[in-house]
Amino acid sequence: MSRPGLLVIFTEGGRARGLGHVSRCSAYARYRVEQGGRVLWLLDGDDLATAMIADCGEVRVGPWQDDPAALPDLRPAVAIVDSYRVSSAVVAAIAVQAMTPVFIDDLQRLPYPRGLVVHPALDPAPLTPDGAEWLTGPSWQPLRPAFWSVAMRGPVRPVVERVLVTLGGSDLQDLGAAIVTQVAAAFPGARIDWVTGDGAAPPQAGVIVHHRLSDQAMAALMLEADLAVSAAGTTTFELARCGVPTVLLGVADNQQPNLDHWPRLCGFIDAGHRDAGDRDRRIRAGLDRLRDPRLRRTITDRAEATMDGQGVRRLFERLRTEGRKGGS
Repeated sequence: MSRPGLLVIFTEGGRARGLGHVSRCSAYARYRVEQGGRVLWLLDGDDLATAMIADCGEVRVGPWQDDPAALPDLRPAVAIVDSYRVSSAVVAAIAVQAMTPVFIDDLQRLPYPRGLVVHPALDPAPLTPDGAEWLTGPSWQPLRPAFWSVAMRGPVRPVVERVLVTLGGSDLQDLGAAIVTQVAAAFPGARIDWVTGDGAAPPQAGVIVHHRLSDQAMAALMLEADLAVSAAGTTTFELARCGVPTVLLGVADNQQPNLDHWPRLCGFIDAGHRDAGDRDRRIRAGLDRLRDPRLRRTITDRAEATMDGQGVRRLFERLRTEGRKGGS
């Protein structure tokens, strides 16, 4: 088998912006490294972001999103672009350089040129004549390696014993402690696993705080949880893959598609947005609904059937079968 060509990942993230872009791009990078390929990151990010991808390629740190003339002439086999800041001019320049450009999109924000667009929501794909091909739906979502193959969940516990709380890699709005307190009030005696940024302390007994978890550690927590309260970002797809009944909270504008679609897809509960006046009431109502083990079982079964975890392999297989030299 020939060695895969260069994969260049253009993305952004860190404490101030969250880590969703970096996390999902790391799935593509790790797959490429496993296949013996070279990965180069152009990352507009901080030390938290670079630590997340230390084992999956060379990293060059600095802004890249605005000036096409400043882009290095890399001529990659595949370029993956995951950014809310990138300009149309830079997108066009990357599309010219790369043999196959791939754009990760949540917001349908640009008329992308040639290449592929991965859009994990179920919205109708924008039609751009002579532009990119859109690959839509959760089956295309890139999940980290620990979620490519997971065990099916066992019997549902009749009483909630473990709850997972995760508001994103950096919990930009500092909501975690308040939500943990709500969960503790709803399920006295349950163990609460709170995944949060550095420096957070447990607000009360029975709460275990986790920092900078690997994907393997996160998957293990999910598989043990009876239910979760989570930001409605990329973690939504990992929770679905592990079949965790979940109350979703929107903490960023781009998370609205997940709030719209996942209740219908598998029964996840929409608690609205972080700044809504009825946020706490909706979280409490969601937790109360998930007391019912029969409902939790139904959500688990539907989630596992919806999310197969093969989005990364699916993309590279698409590149291979269409004869694109960027495939592994």
